[in-house]
Amino acid sequence: MGSRFQEDAKRLQPLNFKPWILRAVPMTILAILILLMMAALIFSARYSYAHSGLTPYPGSIYSGQYFLFRILPQLLAAVIFIYAQSIVKASLRILPFTAMASEDPRARYLAPFQRLYPASFLLPQFTGPWQFKIFDVATWLTIFTIPLQSSAFTCIFVHDKWVWAPVQPVVWALVGLYGILLLATVILMMYWFVQWTGLAWDIRSIGDLLPLLNRSNIMPSYRRSDLAEDAKLFKSQLRERWFDRLGYWKAEDATAGGIWYTIGAPPDQDSGIAPGSMGKRVSNDTSIDLKEAAPGFSMENARGKYLPLPLRDGPLLASVAVSFFLLAALIVVSFLPQTRLEDGFLPGLNARPDHNAFSPANFVFSFVPAMAGMILFLHFQVFDQSLRILQPWADLHDVNGSPAQRSLLADYAACLPLQVTWRALRNGHWRVAVTSLLATLFIFIPVLGGGLLMALTGPNRTVRMYPSMPVFGVLLAFLVLYVGGLCLMVPRRRQFLLPRSVTSIAGIISLCSAEELTQDAAFRSVRGRRDLENRLGVGRDDSRDESSWFFGIVLGKDRQLASVRRMNNLTEKLPVSSNAMA
Repeated sequence: MGSRFQEDAKRLQPLNFKPWILRAVPMTILAILILLMMAALIFSARYSYAHSGLTPYPGSIYSGQYFLFRILPQLLAAVIFIYAQSIVKASLRILPFTAMASEDPRARYLAPFQRLYPASFLLPQFTGPWQFKIFDVATWLTIFTIPLQSSAFTCIFVHDKWVWAPVQPVVWALVGLYGILLLATVILMMYWFVQWTGLAWDIRSIGDLLPLLNRSNIMPSYRRSDLAEDAKLFKSQLRERWFDRLGYWKAEDATAGGIWYTIGAPPDQDSGIAPGSMGKRVSNDTSIDLKEAAPGFSMENARGKYLPLPLRDGPLLASVAVSFFLLAALIVVSFLPQTRLEDGFLPGLNARPDHNAFSPANFVFSFVPAMAGMILFLHFQVFDQSLRILQPWADLHDVNGSPAQRSLLADYAACLPLQVTWRALRNGHWRVAVTSLLATLFIFIPVLGGGLLMALTGPNRTVRMYPSMPVFGVLLAFLVLYVGGLCLMVPRRRQFLLPRSVTSIAGIISLCSAEELTQDAAFRSVRGRRDLENRLGVGRDDSRDESSWFFGIVLGKDRQLASVRRMNNLTEKLPVSSNAMA
């Protein structure tokens, strides 16, 4: 068998696939962007120190210089921040598979139950290897770069004239934060450069995962109708799945073609899993044993009652109400004759810059609005991500079934910013397209909020905080869109109900456990994403050739187990939803 496997191994796909953004060149681009930012900050600080400022202030906050010093710095910081966020997201969805491909059972421990997506960027994730934890914490610290950039430049009085100058303490704090991010980027880049992921292709969607279940021995554990909605209980019910492994496997009596790529249970007594009776692992790259089917079915369990916390009535309606009242209060205060924002207001703090160009008033009224804007931006991302994850499942609730491209192959949760908008529009998911576009554009809320106000001397020689009214107008438009974007989340949420969370490998598998699905010929010996699309009929001239799928039960099959299934005959299925849910 040894020599035969050596011959077969030469024809096997290498299991070292990495998403584009985790490869050396894209991560090097991020490192270069950080270096350029650090160089610009250091140059401005040193040049200003040597020449008592950068350039004369033209006397108006409506000039191009205002954009250059009060808007552009945080706009450039936003590019770096979103880039780093994208690397965190891509790493998170790959790390569970990488852990499952490890030889070490300790690394595989609970890997199928790890989150594939960040819970929120308001806090670090604290998961995965130390290299990723460092980068994740560095990315979280980068949240503060946009508020700091908004207060990094101000005007100082030098030689009887006002000039633009960098605020030295803020600039050097930014250099320190970007230095941390640069070091973390290099560390993570080296980790992914040498790390073997165990992936033959990118697992971006439900359909990408299904080929890994076609000849797997773990599926009987998931074919039970009593699996809990609660994450802790669900994990406890599947304790035999805590050490599952990803790679190439072969049967004990394998002949030619007896090697396959799957998630399986290794015959490893040390891991606490009973050995399989049908297969063994064949190397670092490469088990299978079928057990009795699970017990009976409950209609209530099939429908499901689970919604992610952001989409539940309480958190969602509270977010809509709070954001609406805050926006209304801002509009009222800004345009009342007694408190017109255009007339400025007394800062209540010392506005005079010191020898380091630090002005308490300018710092507070730049940093605080920008920080509030960052919280709004990160808060909306949570809703957007939940919608991206659940939209393919919502399509599968349709009583008429859903084409593969709109359901099984919809990969919104794995898309880069703006990329998801294009794909959602192509699939007709307008709500996902709108909210994902808004989720990216809302980075302008902290950018504009930080550059809105500046301390100036009024006609009566009193120092007041004055706004740039064009900036305020655009900012107000984004805040109105923010409330509207939250309101878009409110209707038609019943279609997102599921038996449990689908933010982990185990969660997704539990809703794709029907034997007719996992044994479908379309998912046998798949060579990659394009091969899978061809098998499912995507991209053919006749759209009727594309396969259709639904989530529900089929009477008399799989003990009436709720699962994703192929739409073969409308009269044979019983969906877990109705048209009202779709």
